Amino acid sequence: MLSRVAESLFWMSRYFERAENTARFLDVNFNLMLDLNSITSVDHPNYWSPLIMVMADPEDFRARYEEYNAQNVTDYLVFNRGNSSSIISSIGMARENARSIIESISSEMWEQLNNLYHYLQSVTPQQVHNDPYSFYKEIKNASHLFQGITDNTFSRNEGWDFVQIGKYLERADNSARLIDVKYQMLMPKRGQHLDLVKNSVDIIQWMAVLKSCSALEAFRKVYLSKIDPDNILRFLILDRAFPRSITFSICAAQEALWRISGSSTHRYVNNVDRLIGKMDAELSYTTVEDIHLRGVHDFLEEIQEGVIKVGEQLHLLYFAYHTPKIEPVDASEGLAFTGVSGGRANWSQSQQQQQQQQQ
Repeated sequence: MLSRVAESLFWMSRYFERAENTARFLDVNFNLMLDLNSITSVDHPNYWSPLIMVMADPEDFRARYEEYNAQNVTDYLVFNRGNSSSIISSIGMARENARSIIESISSEMWEQLNNLYHYLQSVTPQQVHNDPYSFYKEIKNASHLFQGITDNTFSRNEGWDFVQIGKYLERADNSARLIDVKYQMLMPKRGQHLDLVKNSVDIIQWMAVLKSCSALEAFRKVYLSKIDPDNILRFLILDRAFPRSITFSICAAQEALWRISGSSTHRYVNNVDRLIGKMDAELSYTTVEDIHLRGVHDFLEEIQEGVIKVGEQLHLLYFAYHTPKIEPVDASEGLAFTGVSGGRANWSQSQQQQQQQQQ
């Protein structure tokens, strides 16, 4: 398989996953406001700033907008083309990648992605503000349909594996960011007394965390007791059966990488397989108590950094267009993305240059 084709499949899948996650987070947040409105004030910026912390760059947001509110956050995460993680940017870049390899994907995949792209071009911010539920449902359903079409029309070859790697690396990164931000916000300060109303608010917000990962019903089937932060951490980070947990995502990405290279549990062929295998092994033998000892924030930050490193090595091994003999001394110069200062993986430089040439 050509590295250009593999790279485009990887980014097409990764950006489609990012758009769906953004839509789900926004949808859950709007519903959270409705649930909380009757028992507490929801005008505080703290109900909107976490979305920017999870999905985008807070500094870039503050440079463009004066305050965190529903209108500004929605505009930035849905319509702002200057934000590479917005829904319209993500679907646009997923479509651009798909268009460059249209002969390598099924016509049904292209048709679904193209239809969603044109739907987004026709939607106005006012429509979204008037009926956010219908809009976000459309994005989520379109993503699920695209994944179903891919599952049923795409051959299980190396291209399929790169699609899976992109999807699950993005999913692990998104879940780690969400849990990190929300956990720090919702856990009470030591010695703080919580009254009944505060507890009700916390329960609703913890349920929103689960809903943001489409995990509430699956969680209820495993943990029948009341909502407990440790059980939520255990489920969203360590559960090996739930498809949106961090451990499941890392394991699925590892299996796809190993199918490409031929690595196995006791033998890795290259550095990217070593890194992903190390992450999977650590998650396999980690408990919630271990996470607390290391610090939840530090643990989840290590997960995000691990995903970044895997992405960097994946690019150098499979996508980079330069030969090893002329590889720069500073390997970061040849990377597609580095997630500098906790930033999210962005479209590779080679793809950006291709788009600029076409424009």
